[in-house]
Amino acid sequence: MVEAPLEMQKSMKIPEDHIKQCKDAGLPTEGNAAGNTDFLDLRGENRSPRRLPSGFTTRGIIALVFSSISGILGLVVIAWYGMAEIKS
Repeated sequence: MVEAPLEMQKSMKIPEDHIKQCKDAGLPTEGNAAGNTDFLDLRGENRSPRRLPSGFTTRGIIALVFSSISGILGLVVIAWYGMAEIKS
């Protein structure tokens, strides 16, 4: 967060080539996040991507099964190795 944006605006100047690049790309250089000069008007703002589907997908279920099998096999190997006879 900027504590004193008006003070910052007094001492900082945006380079003209930055503004030119925005104008060349068709991006607004004034206003709020949506490019509107009425700061309460947010029509045209960027939106978040839509929500992910709820529940598990087929790929997720397969990954969960193979990860579980791998984890169980790892624990079995550790137990088998730990219970092995120590040879001097």
